[in-house]
Amino acid sequence: MTLDTELRRTFDTLAERLHAEIERQVRAAIAELPEQPEPAVGDEAHGAAAGRSDFDGVVQAIRLMDESRSLSDVLDALTTGAASEGGAAAVVLRRNGRWQPWRTIGCEPDVDADRLADRASVPLVISGETIGVVYAEHGPTTGLEILARHASRCLEAMTAFRTARALARQHDPAQAADLGEEDGSARRYAKLLVSEIKLYHPNDVAAGCRERDLSARLGGEIARARVLYEQRVPQHVRHRVDYFHEELVRTLAGGDATLLKAEL
Repeated sequence: MTLDTELRRTFDTLAERLHAEIERQVRAAIAELPEQPEPAVGDEAHGAAAGRSDFDGVVQAIRLMDESRSLSDVLDALTTGAASEGGAAAVVLRRNGRWQPWRTIGCEPDVDADRLADRASVPLVISGETIGVVYAEHGPTTGLEILARHASRCLEAMTAFRTARALARQHDPAQAADLGEEDGSARRYAKLLVSEIKLYHPNDVAAGCRERDLSARLGGEIARARVLYEQRVPQHVRHRVDYFHEELVRTLAGGDATLLKAEL
């Protein structure tokens, strides 16, 4: 199987499933977003004039999300779509344990972010964790929930692509700035491979830990993943630290290395 084929397979898996790596990447990406942007021209009027959804605004917002090339674009489209549901709207993100408005339409400049997050809002959920909410003045509606769910999927897919692109860069020596970057890429790739085993074989993982025959039950999957790891991670990195084995112990064996003493 070629590198491009495997990379595409990794991307598809990440885009369809909520992996731990996606959660980490989304948090990092959200943290990099600029502070609340200036309201766009016409935002106030748009928010005040909007009424209950006829789904035209929802459909348009979904189209904009699908055409977006950045997280900021997705959140912009989400806010605009929320405003089409009626009255004021806002997207509020969770940053460093605090709620902070990212963009608002029709809200007061000094709006209380905690109030927006607690009232009349629908969560943006990634990997089971709420990373933000979308607020509409007239309360949650079917359209608002559709927008929130679609935005979450767009954020997930974009982050998955970011991860796949980062994995591809690790094979270009010219782009490896230092050993720290190489090790970081190797660690992340090991985590992706092992997380995939756990995702698709949860019953075998649980039984293997219980019966202490994890390597025997999952020997074929572990061997296949190690081959992929060794194909992509440079030899000098693998000789320094076996990140793949470390991730097996952490993710599959729950920290008990003796469960993998017969690892293939």
